[in-house]
Amino acid sequence: MGSFKVAIVGGSVAGLTLALHLEKLGIDWFLIERHREIAPQLGASINLAPNGLQLLNQLGCFEEVDQKAYPMEHVTARNGNGTVIYSFDIFDRVRTKHGYDISFTERRVLLDILHRNIRGKDKITTGQKVTRIVHVGDKVELSTLDGRAFSADIVVGADGIHSRVRGEMWRVAGKEDPTIFGEDPGKGVNTEYGCIFGISSPTNDLKAGEDFQVHDKGLMLGVMVGLGDVAYWFLIFACPNIHVGLSFPRYSEEDEAAMVESHGSKLVKPGTTFADIYRNKRVSHMTPLPHHCFDRWHYKRIMCIGDSVHKFNPVNGQGGCNAMESSIALGDNIHAALKANGDKPLSDEQVDAAFRRTTEIRKARVAALIDESMRVMRLGAWSNKAFEFIDNYVMWLVPGPVMVDLMAAPASGGYKSNTLPEPAPTHSRVQEESDTSALAADDVDITDVQKRKRETEGAKTSWLLAWVFAKK
Repeated sequence: MGSFKVAIVGGSVAGLTLALHLEKLGIDWFLIERHREIAPQLGASINLAPNGLQLLNQLGCFEEVDQKAYPMEHVTARNGNGTVIYSFDIFDRVRTKHGYDISFTERRVLLDILHRNIRGKDKITTGQKVTRIVHVGDKVELSTLDGRAFSADIVVGADGIHSRVRGEMWRVAGKEDPTIFGEDPGKGVNTEYGCIFGISSPTNDLKAGEDFQVHDKGLMLGVMVGLGDVAYWFLIFACPNIHVGLSFPRYSEEDEAAMVESHGSKLVKPGTTFADIYRNKRVSHMTPLPHHCFDRWHYKRIMCIGDSVHKFNPVNGQGGCNAMESSIALGDNIHAALKANGDKPLSDEQVDAAFRRTTEIRKARVAALIDESMRVMRLGAWSNKAFEFIDNYVMWLVPGPVMVDLMAAPASGGYKSNTLPEPAPTHSRVQEESDTSALAADDVDITDVQKRKRETEGAKTSWLLAWVFAKK
């Protein structure tokens, strides 16, 4: 579309999604990544829920991702003593309600697939760390640590929680109008938990599709078993004190070893402890888990997406999916602005309107889901007596189908592109309780169906009351 060019900083899920989207829309772009490779092995897994998978389907990547990921089939949660809190099947209900599974794979696998689908790989520059961003007329100029210079009409920061683009955006705005972001824009970032995450080779009788959780005071352990019985896991722990702002705690290998020693005896499955899984690790990493949703995501011709402006706790598995949603929404709005302007370069006002529209579309959803992720985290880690009681004595009363619906709820209402094709879901959706005429045709008593439906709704109501109580 004309001479308009987008600079993307960060070869993340958000960054590569945006690059692929812009390429499909015919909008010029280039991407700068500080690592020397696009998909480095950092030990991270990614949860791909239906809202993310439908976007990958729109981008034409779904089939490749589906071959490398494995769906979650069954969930079992225990407390720290090994007692089962709840256990339920998840596979069929998610697939029939949403048309896609909830799947797991390595983050680098998704990055590699997105990268492979980009035709213009010559537009990707690796091994370059952006250090400075300035507005020059109706352009934005970027400088790197190695002395290279780049120019574009807009800059999009997809460079994660430690975003340099966000820092430059705040710096530029602070000089021109200190009221835009305030004196300390990072004060809205809280770090309540830290995490060791990793990937382990097949261990004992852990089988693909199994999802295990261990809940305890100040602790949540998750083990998701994927393709080839590979275990993707995390051990989340409460920080001694809540850290406020962008000064995060740092961890050493000794810190990781001590944490694993303290919790290695946690039972994941009969015959398998966390220590067994950790001994089989291929890679692991210990990191803080900040969470935030900033109020403003842009200034002039600089826009941030993904973890740089909305960082999730990983327990609800929505960080990557919502990064994709924000990327796709931004691509759609850039396309709409250019189309309305006859494909001519956009004015400052038109750029601001496109950025503002993207934030308006996305912010309420991500803020609510981040709040949800922290609520799930605090409940599972028993951050107070009420949560401990609910987790141990209320959760098991909730019917399995209701638990599945609650787990998959964040996948509903996700953003879909209005500029890309919308392929049908890979699996047929089935309406809940279907329609009574079809049930009657199978000689099912309609009154029994209605009674079961009322019981299910009653269980949901009871659960929601407990959930509201847990929010306090």
